[in-house]
Amino acid sequence: MSKSNNIPQLQEIPIGCIEPSPMNPRKTFGEDALHELAENIRQQGLLQPITVRTTEYDDRVEDDQIISIPVKYEIVCGERRFRACKMAGMATIPCIVRDLSDDEAFDAMITENLQRKDIDPIEEAQAFTALQQRGQQLIDIATRFGRTYAYVRDRIRLAQLQEPLRLAVSAGKITLRGGYLLARLNESDQQAFIDEEYDEDCEYTTSDIEEWLDRHFMNLLRAPFQDGDTLKEAWNPDGKLIRRCQTCDCNTCNHGCLFADMKTEEPQCIDEVCYNRKADIYYNWFLNQYVSRFVLASEPATAGSVALIRDDNVYYNDATKQRIKSLSDKLTSAGYRIFTTKELPVSVWSNTEGELADGTAIECIDITEMARFSQIKTHVRRIPNAEAKRPDNPQQPSNYPARLAERSATIEKTADKKVASYAKKNFDREKYVSQRAALQPWEHTIFAAIVFDRLGYDDQKKLFPDVGWTPTFEQMEQILNKTASDDSWKRCAIAHFIQSGNHESYLEEAMKHLSIEANDFIRKTRQEAEASIKEINDELREMGYDEKANKL
Repeated sequence: MSKSNNIPQLQEIPIGCIEPSPMNPRKTFGEDALHELAENIRQQGLLQPITVRTTEYDDRVEDDQIISIPVKYEIVCGERRFRACKMAGMATIPCIVRDLSDDEAFDAMITENLQRKDIDPIEEAQAFTALQQRGQQLIDIATRFGRTYAYVRDRIRLAQLQEPLRLAVSAGKITLRGGYLLARLNESDQQAFIDEEYDEDCEYTTSDIEEWLDRHFMNLLRAPFQDGDTLKEAWNPDGKLIRRCQTCDCNTCNHGCLFADMKTEEPQCIDEVCYNRKADIYYNWFLNQYVSRFVLASEPATAGSVALIRDDNVYYNDATKQRIKSLSDKLTSAGYRIFTTKELPVSVWSNTEGELADGTAIECIDITEMARFSQIKTHVRRIPNAEAKRPDNPQQPSNYPARLAERSATIEKTADKKVASYAKKNFDREKYVSQRAALQPWEHTIFAAIVFDRLGYDDQKKLFPDVGWTPTFEQMEQILNKTASDDSWKRCAIAHFIQSGNHESYLEEAMKHLSIEANDFIRKTRQEAEASIKEINDELREMGYDEKANKL
C-alpha cells in the first residue's frame, strides 16, 4: 500500500503539525530580518509555500480499509519562512508536500541553503563538508554550485575550527581571513589561541590573528628585531648579539627534516627564551634613542617631546597584561609618564610633519606593541587643546599661512559633511513622499537644482557662464527667476541626465524646511564653522595675508 505519490501536492497544513529538520545545515536566522518577514506575512500572507515531507502517519479505518493519514511533517525547504509564520500567528501554512527519502531531503536542503546570497560562511563550510562526507568530490561540488575548487577547499577548512571559533567567525568577531588562518592549525594549537587570546566579547582582525600566530610560533620574518627581507638583525647595540637567527640551529629552516612538523614554510624560532631576550634588548635599544625626550611624570604632552602611550582600547590576555604592567612599572619608576589613548585619543595619519612642526601633535611610542612582541615605530597623535605656534616663533614653518588657509577650507568641508550626514540619516523619505500637498517654492528650486546638475559642462558654461559648477541655493533661485519661461536649459540637463545617470539632491535645504531639529543642528554647525573660519581669517589678516593665504 502506497502512503503517498511522487506528485508534489499543495496543502494548507496546521502549523503545529510541522517541525524543522535536524538535518538542515542552516542554524542561524537573523532576528531582525525574521520580524520584518513576519510583519510582511501579516499584511500580505505567505507568497511562497514551504516544502515538507511526511514523517508520521496515523492509520484509520474507512469503508473497511486501513488508510494512512499524514499527521506529522518535516521541513525540507523554507524553515525561515516557517519561523516567520509562527511569529505572525498563522494557524496554517501553505506547503508543497513531497515524498522524499532522507538522502533526497538532505540534498534538497543543501542545495537551497548553498544558493542563498546571505549564507553564513561556517554553514556553507559545513554543507560542503557534509557533501564531501557523502562521497562527492570537491571538483564536483564546485562545479555544481558555480564555485572554484579553491573556494570549496578553503570553506571546508573552516569546518575544522573548534566550536567557539566557528561561532566567532559566524558572528563576525573573527574575520573570515583570520578564520582561515586558525583553521590551518591543529586542535591543540587552536585551543592555545582560545586559552591565551580569545575573549567572546572582543573582535579580532586578520592582523590580530597574524600577530598571535607570529608570537605563538615565533615567526622570524616578522620578529621585531629582524630585517624580514634578509633575516639579518637590523640593529646591533654595542656590537653584541646573542645569536644570529640567520645561521642559528633553532631556526626551523636550517633543519628542515628535524622541524618538519612546523606549521609554515617560513622560518620560526624554537628557543622562546632567546627570542624574548633578543626582543627585550631590541626594545631597550629602541627606547634609548628617545629617552632624553620622554615626557616626565606629571608633565603635559608638549611639542618636541615623545609620549609613551598605553592602548587601553584593546583586549589583552593575562600574559600580555602582565608584560604591559612590568613595562609600565619600569618606565614610571624611571620618572617617565605613561599616557593612555583616552588622554591622547586622536591619531594623525596625514600631514604629520606639518602638525609636528606647528606644535599641535606629538610623537608617541606604544608600549603595548612591545608587550605583544610587535614591530615598533613612533606614530603621531594630536595634543588636546594645543595651539599652533605663532609666526614670531623661530620654529614657525614658512608655510604657516598656507596651512592656516588649508585648515579653514577643511573646517568648511567638515561642516558640509556633518550636515549632509545628518540630513541623510534623519530624512524620512517615506513620510515626505507620501505628502499630497502642492510643491512649495523651495521644493521647485531643489527640483530645478537637480535638473541643473544634469547639465553637461559645455552646456552649463554656455547657458550660465557666471555660475559655478555647483550653484548655491540662492544662485539657483536667481537662475529660476531669469529663466522662468525658458525650459530649453532644463531639456539640455535632462538629455545629459539620460546619458550619464548621475544624481545629486540638496538635502540640506530640504531638511531646513522639513525639520525644526534639523534646522537647529544645521544652524549650529554652520555657526561653529563660521566662527572658527573667522578666527583663522583674522589671524591671517594680522599676519598680512588674505583668507587664501595671498600676501596683502
